[in-house]
Amino acid sequence: MRATLRRMLAILDGTPTGARGQSLVELTLTLPILMVMLMGLTEIGWYANNFLTLLDVVREAGRFGATKDPTEWSDGQELNYSRMDCEEDSSRFDKLAENNPTWPGPDLSAYPTLLSYQYADYGERPGGFYDAVACTVIRNMAPLEFDDQTDDVIVSVFSFFVINRGTTSAEVRIFGRYPARTNECEIDDVYDPFDWNHNSSGSDIDEDAAYFDSGSDNVRGYVFRGNISHDYGASVPCLGSTFSTADVETMLNFDGNSDQERKLEQAANYGLVLVEVYWEHHQLLGLPWFNFGPLEDAMLIHVWAFFPVSAAEPDLDY
Repeated sequence: MRATLRRMLAILDGTPTGARGQSLVELTLTLPILMVMLMGLTEIGWYANNFLTLLDVVREAGRFGATKDPTEWSDGQELNYSRMDCEEDSSRFDKLAENNPTWPGPDLSAYPTLLSYQYADYGERPGGFYDAVACTVIRNMAPLEFDDQTDDVIVSVFSFFVINRGTTSAEVRIFGRYPARTNECEIDDVYDPFDWNHNSSGSDIDEDAAYFDSGSDNVRGYVFRGNISHDYGASVPCLGSTFSTADVETMLNFDGNSDQERKLEQAANYGLVLVEVYWEHHQLLGLPWFNFGPLEDAMLIHVWAFFPVSAAEPDLDY
């Protein structure tokens, strides 16, 4: 009994007991666990760093768009894919030879019923609003690289106004979504962005009948590459933005916010630019046991930002 007690006291005091190799056994058992934890933290840090970099990039592009005028864009040019390679800044970002009609850009033959414009003119042009915003993303995302085959930049502009402005019954309505030829997804969009009264006619006072259409474009927003599509159960997938017009209108009305009434009472007519970036994330270490959740290899990171743009404010009073 005394020998056992002495041995216990020696262990508690840290006195050597004659047992050899105990630390080595403990290290052997715990080292794999510690290494897995360390590699996991490395992958999480890598993902977080890339996510935050993209978030800064999309906000910078949104701030750039907020200072420009989307109404200067020529209708239909959002479907001319010669604008989708940042060629206007070739001295800094020369991605390809001039006058190349096939790359970069999506396979236009996959959407023959959607894109009715001609693609004969592939010459150099000065940058407009939407391609300039998209190219701002490309120029500012270093050290990350934009992959023409997997990544994408999508830009949308919204005009909205307030019904019963300044009262407790105020309500925000989307007046238009631009570019006007690429603003709807079949099934997911329940009304046309230019049908602010949601009666499927586009004939109410102040509605822009020139842009209203009863069909669906199945392209939503200015699409830089055409790599991102969404299947809503329509005959063809919808290119571009994940946000429907109804989604944005819901956000502008502060649905579910406990302070909704006060915020809507103070709301005013304005415009918004929405910039979305899809970027394919790849693991730093390439270890298969981390292929889950956001750490999965080739997982698409989707970041987005809304910024006010005064040039898109509608001149309406309700």
